[in-house]
Amino acid sequence: MPRYPRRRRALPLWLVLLALLGLYAIYALSRTPLHPAPAESPQPHHTAISRQVQVFFTTPTLRYPDEPERRVAPPMLRELIGDVSRARRSIDVAAFDLDLPQLVDALIAARQRGVRVRVVIDSENLTDPAVAMLTGRMQDRRIPVVFDRRAPFMHNKFVVIDDTIVWTGSWNLTENCTFRNNNNAIRLENRNIAASYRREFEQMHLGRFGSAKRSDSGRLAAQTTSSSITIYFSPQDKALPIILDHIEHARSTIVFMAFSLTSAPVTDALINAVERRVRVSGVVEKRNARGTGSVFTQLYEHGVDILEDGNCYNMHHKVMIIDDEIVITGSYNFTDNAENTNDENLTIIHDATIARFFLEEYARIRQQALEPTRCN
Repeated sequence: MPRYPRRRRALPLWLVLLALLGLYAIYALSRTPLHPAPAESPQPHHTAISRQVQVFFTTPTLRYPDEPERRVAPPMLRELIGDVSRARRSIDVAAFDLDLPQLVDALIAARQRGVRVRVVIDSENLTDPAVAMLTGRMQDRRIPVVFDRRAPFMHNKFVVIDDTIVWTGSWNLTENCTFRNNNNAIRLENRNIAASYRREFEQMHLGRFGSAKRSDSGRLAAQTTSSSITIYFSPQDKALPIILDHIEHARSTIVFMAFSLTSAPVTDALINAVERRVRVSGVVEKRNARGTGSVFTQLYEHGVDILEDGNCYNMHHKVMIIDDEIVITGSYNFTDNAENTNDENLTIIHDATIARFFLEEYARIRQQALEPTRCN
């Protein structure tokens, strides 16, 4: 009989798969560097259209309830301290309130390495032991501190570094505003803008506050690479007519986040915008929504989509976003005092990208208003 070759028994499937996995492992190891690349760093909670204009918000890093051991320092604090630490010539601070020890340490260190450091603060908060202690530390280190002791507030929150960098926005340089409250900060790197803020600072450092200050119309406008930025200082520059003009020329949308909104002209302009079919919506700090002079109910009754905020601490923004391209922000609350008696600063930015960043913050604030946080 003819002999047929014996058929080979097929390998089990599991053994084939195991062999293939082994071959893939050898291939992968051959392509792996001896020193693997470090893991990618998490992205900071801030946005930028260029180094000239950067926008920061505290909201993404807030923890409820606030407990010091659980705090996450927001990028705005780290970046500001970094700028202070790199300063070579001068640092000017105009702060309604200042009780951040790490920032005061950085200011003292700058003074000790020969940087000229000057501070203007409102006397309102000196009754707080932390503020008084940190202010005294700066004075002990020969940092000149000028106090505004008037009844109206020196309500600014800005820092000018090396006549080039400006920090401004709603952010008080305090633990509350850093670790509890919803705030924004804008970092501007532009010598013309810095010169405007420095001239304002010089007047207050010489003891001229409120109506004693002079307006300097040449300082009001500046152009960065991709943004048009206009600056106003209260009370001398009269920002209210500019705000009303922007509201009255809104074509489609007005969004606002307001710690305090009591201005009758602003209220009337918002209601008029609703009547011409502009979509108007906003969130107001809840403790001020029903307070004296509040226009919350009036706006609601006239068709404004308005909510009380849901932060168990404070929603501290002073922001309007118009037609998805114009941002109004700063220390300026929408009140008569901000316009007529307090020392304030207001920044108006024409840039759709920056507006989008603020609209994203508004979405977070609105969601928090719809689902309030609990701190107890």
